[in-house]
Amino acid sequence: MGNIENLKISVVLPTYNESENVQEVTNRISQTLGNNLYEIIIVDDNSPDGTWKLVQEMNNPKYRLIRRVKERGLASALARGVSEAKGDMIVWLDCDLGIPPEEIPLLVNKLDKYDVAIGSRYVGCGKDLRPKIRTITSVMINYLAKNLLGHYVKDYTSGFAAVKKEVFAKIKFPDKGFGEYFIEFIYNCGKMNFKIAEEGYIYTDRLRGKSKSGENVFILLKLGIQYIMRIITLYLRDLFIRGT
Repeated sequence: MGNIENLKISVVLPTYNESENVQEVTNRISQTLGNNLYEIIIVDDNSPDGTWKLVQEMNNPKYRLIRRVKERGLASALARGVSEAKGDMIVWLDCDLGIPPEEIPLLVNKLDKYDVAIGSRYVGCGKDLRPKIRTITSVMINYLAKNLLGHYVKDYTSGFAAVKKEVFAKIKFPDKGFGEYFIEFIYNCGKMNFKIAEEGYIYTDRLRGKSKSGENVFILLKLGIQYIMRIITLYLRDLFIRGT
């Protein structure tokens, strides 16, 4: 992994009812990182299907389980994992295997020259192979984000990133909402002039388990509105700051 091979990597996995995927994803991350210094932090929201119990039974010293009993939510789970990470670089991705764990080194290697590396569906070989309604929605939201917030990146809703730990000393990780946290985080990184890289990857739909973000059009609409509201809120915030 180039000039960063002696640095520790923390991989944060938020989980909720991922018993069908958690063992495979942690195994694939471990195989991918091999002899590198790393830890995998599984932040589980007390999954009724026993995801947390499976992690306990793995009994791997490189796995750290955070079982949250009184709190739920993707953004807050990631924020908790990031806050407890001990690595020099922090990576996060979903547990549903829509994002291939084998792409982690692609992003980590970029931190040799950049502060933030994003897995992007909209650069290079990047593709989004999910159902059309979800891909179209994603394209529309990203179009709005780029035009209102700036063309720092092409994929404001990626959800797959590697970040130098020192970035979090200057930028608070957003802990509210679902995937819209990523829009706010990347936007703030751009505003603070952190160097951002994007690397293309192929995003697929989950093969096992139930999606939390697109099981029906009503959930998709609700999440889309949340994303749009976060974009508009950030845009108006900056307009106000520039006007004062």
